[in-house]
Amino acid sequence: MPRLPIIASAVIALIAVALVVSLLQSQKHLRSVQRELDAAHKARTQIQGNLDESNYNQQQLRKELDAAQSQLKEEDAHTLELTTELEKTKKETYAQLAAEKEASQRQFDTITNEATKKLSESEKRVSDLTEQLKSVSAQVEQLKTEKDAAQSKLTENQSEFGAMENELAKAKEATQEATARATELEKAANQATEAEAERAQIQSALDQANKEIEQLKTQLEQQQAAPPVSVSPAPEEAAPPLGQ
Repeated sequence: MPRLPIIASAVIALIAVALVVSLLQSQKHLRSVQRELDAAHKARTQIQGNLDESNYNQQQLRKELDAAQSQLKEEDAHTLELTTELEKTKKETYAQLAAEKEASQRQFDTITNEATKKLSESEKRVSDLTEQLKSVSAQVEQLKTEKDAAQSKLTENQSEFGAMENELAKAKEATQEATARATELEKAANQATEAEAERAQIQSALDQANKEIEQLKTQLEQQQAAPPVSVSPAPEEAAPPLGQ
């Protein structure tokens, strides 16, 4: 039975291998557990630090809460004071608004009455304007009819316009001839006026000469009727000869 020791050796070897493998796994597991323990210790230390910080923060928060409560009490007192003042102001404001509302209502009633009156006047004015518009429309229609008639008359007269233009040209030529004739007549009239002025001047001189002759005749007759005088008159007092 030589095979039994070999089998036993093999079994022992397998058991030894299994033990080694199990030991290696155990060591690996122990290292993993150790790492977890180290991480847990680190986390515990961090948590303890956070807890200490949290306690400190809680103390700070408590102080701040006490200060906030104290400020809140002051704010409540101030709020109560403002509420009282607000109620007083509201009462005064409501009273003033009521008075203003009543005055506004009276003013509104007055304005409404005036507006109603003006509206009635405006409606009457609109009615009058409507009647005027109808009259104007009738006049416009009449004017359109007259315009159409005038247009028709103008169309009829256009045929006569050419003949009138010819007559106008002839009249223009005759006017030019009459203007030339009038210029000649005006020139002759000017000459006649000058001659008349010269004749009037000559007549005036002739009348003056006749007047002087009459005066000389009167003086001569007076001298002939008076007795003769031996003393001759001074030369400067002698009468001028006739005809001068």
